[in-house]
Amino acid sequence: MQKIENIKLPEKYPTKEAIKSWGQNIHDYEPEFWEFQYEIHRYLQNVSEEDLIERYDNIKRNFQVFFTDERSVIPINSFQSSWYWFRKEHQTRYEFLLRKLPLPDYPAPRKTIKKPYSPKKPMSCDILFRYGYNTPITALFEFGRTKIKPASGYKDGEAFDPRTDDEKNKDRYFVGNHTKIITLDGKEIPVIGDVKSTVSACDYYALCLSCEFEPMMFEEFGYDTCLVIKNPDVFFQRVEKGIRKQIPDWYFHHNPIHYYDPYEAIKNEYFDSTMCKEFSFAYQTEYRIILDPLKPATEALRITEFEIE
Repeated sequence: MQKIENIKLPEKYPTKEAIKSWGQNIHDYEPEFWEFQYEIHRYLQNVSEEDLIERYDNIKRNFQVFFTDERSVIPINSFQSSWYWFRKEHQTRYEFLLRKLPLPDYPAPRKTIKKPYSPKKPMSCDILFRYGYNTPITALFEFGRTKIKPASGYKDGEAFDPRTDDEKNKDRYFVGNHTKIITLDGKEIPVIGDVKSTVSACDYYALCLSCEFEPMMFEEFGYDTCLVIKNPDVFFQRVEKGIRKQIPDWYFHHNPIHYYDPYEAIKNEYFDSTMCKEFSFAYQTEYRIILDPLKPATEALRITEFEIE
């Protein structure tokens, strides 16, 4: 029996074939089943009350972007799916109930926004966006000139700044009573609390774009300008050509960011330090260009600005 009321769910579902391809059935889209799943694997039980509240606030913020009909047909396992966020919201609110804490207010879907540009499908990357301030964005548009920042430079920002994150290290947690740690001689070590797993990288450069035109980016970052990149493939070719003049031997790569829940790992989920971010940042729908020296740098990173030819 369902123990907490659910918010109004999407009317659309993924196709039966799409649901089956994930080894699921229609019950995976029901709040009562979400509660049953959570009781079996209570992955938030060791999260502090402060962090639990922050988590719920982050889910509410992401609802503004991901609650759309076109995302409701994406299977629930993907962060791009509306159903993913409905399940996260319900299970997080359920943890409030289990702790006998006041239940938070429901997230309210925003009114439909008419966007001047949109990709053909969510995260299709056939069009990209570069947000920023007028002067540097104008320099990029008119002269093909832009700056690129070391990943380590994002860690020391203000706590309230949505750009602040440790881009060289990514963490996730495994519930202690569902985790075993065995020594080399076969002895089991008792686990208290959660087990923290971290993946790390050497310093690298990151140039950040977005896969969606999102008004929230102007509000969150204080930006005033957005450059629309209508032919990403040509743009990447020109960026790489400009960069190779200064650092011909570094690894050049670009890809949309994968957002993950740090407290609920999915089996075989992609997880690394350069192309993954915690799902609290998912509303940014980031597409990232990286330059990686592939080995610890023996000298200061030596490029801050390059020209796109």
